Amino acid sequence: MTYRLESFTRGEVTARGFEARCVEGGSVEYLWHLGYGLRADRRDGTTILITDPAQLPDGPWRATELGARELRDPTLLEPL
Repeated sequence: MTYRLESFTRGEVTARGFEARCVEGGSVEYLWHLGYGLRADRRDGTTILITDPAQLPDGPWRATELGARELRDPTLLEPL
């Protein structure tokens, strides 16, 4: 199974913590990982830190390369 093709909901991404990306409207990208996120707007070049998952779009979310590894090996998500 390839996680790059599988989509996830905001709830799945925030609950499990793996690194995932969502593109909204073609110009706004979101990245979420372990309780923190970024919102990057290509139109105006702004990037903001997100700590409240309610500010994230519902999806679809896709695992990044790191997120796919974390899904295959959940020990990568454990604190050091």
